[in-house]
Amino acid sequence: MDIDLSVRFAGLELKNPIIAAASEFSRNGAAIKKLSEYGPAAIVTKTIVAQPVPHVRPCYAAIEGGFINCVSGSDLSADQWFKEEIKVAKEGEAKIIASIAGRFLEESIELAKKAEEAGADMIEYATACPHLAEIYNTMFPGSMGPPEVHNPEPLAKTLSEIKKAVSVPVMPKFSAIFYIDAVKWAKASEKAGADAIAAADALGPILRIDIETGQPVLGGPKGSGGLTGPAIKPLVLKMVLDMAENVNIPILGVGGVSSWSDAVEYFMAGATCVGLASAVHLRGPKIIQQILDGVKKFMADRGYSSLTEIRGLTHRRIKERESKGKQLITTSKVPEIDIDKCNACGICQKACIYEAIKIDEFARIDPAKCFGCRLCVTVCPTKALSLDYY
Repeated sequence: MDIDLSVRFAGLELKNPIIAAASEFSRNGAAIKKLSEYGPAAIVTKTIVAQPVPHVRPCYAAIEGGFINCVSGSDLSADQWFKEEIKVAKEGEAKIIASIAGRFLEESIELAKKAEEAGADMIEYATACPHLAEIYNTMFPGSMGPPEVHNPEPLAKTLSEIKKAVSVPVMPKFSAIFYIDAVKWAKASEKAGADAIAAADALGPILRIDIETGQPVLGGPKGSGGLTGPAIKPLVLKMVLDMAENVNIPILGVGGVSSWSDAVEYFMAGATCVGLASAVHLRGPKIIQQILDGVKKFMADRGYSSLTEIRGLTHRRIKERESKGKQLITTSKVPEIDIDKCNACGICQKACIYEAIKIDEFARIDPAKCFGCRLCVTVCPTKALSLDYY
């Protein structure tokens, strides 16, 4: 079966649905050109700003289930990006999305216009980076207030004016701190003329401490940073699901995509494309092709030929819960056990707070004690347990 992974995203024809999100892998034109060899359909530049500042050190740390950082926008000048870096980046095999962030409206418009003139195929407008105020206000006292998370109108105004100034597609990138009001921000962006939405950038500010020294593991005045990677995926998935139900522009799902199954979840939630950054940092750029291969195998194994068949599938399943009267199931069921797959590892027994599982040659479940919570199914490493309520 031929598997078609091509997508049309905000007017761009992409060979596949993977976009390399803004990161140090896209720190300059040469790095972008090199990254394009690993297969992403598009690459987002490091965020271009009019007044670049140096990164504080140390700026990265891997944590359980995620990745934290305290980097800011590009430390290269905007002129260098527009005169040199984008030109070099365009020599690669991927579409180029210029990430920009302006301090005020006129600056944002000017950055967008120059990015288009330099050859960018799309503009991404960065909305909020939750840890930057602490760093910038130490460098330049009083220069930055806390990020706006409730009122999308200033962003909408900026997007509207950028759209008037450029002809390429324009896409805001929401921070994960927008999660409570994601639909409000999405609707405002669509009304302002945005061609797509990227969600989401880091959650924060956050902190990690080295218990040997008592020092925050990141640099800066207090060691604050932003959290990305698998830890934020469930939150961002919900943002994507809710936004996809309420807007008609495509969504780039960014946040914790570390495997092909993560990508499939985002597609099912309604995303047209997925973005990778933390996974590339932690596992290298070869993960891009590994995810593409995994998505293709998943689709082939289940008889899908196009991403349109799985995009938004979860929305349809949610509607089925309503139509079948299964929105609020309160009667418990007992998991089934495939004894050929069970290796008696005991993980399910440890996870069962109801003491319903006993292990001998394989797991055994006491129906009288089982609560039907399904936790055991999700922790089983061999998929020996199954429980279907729908």
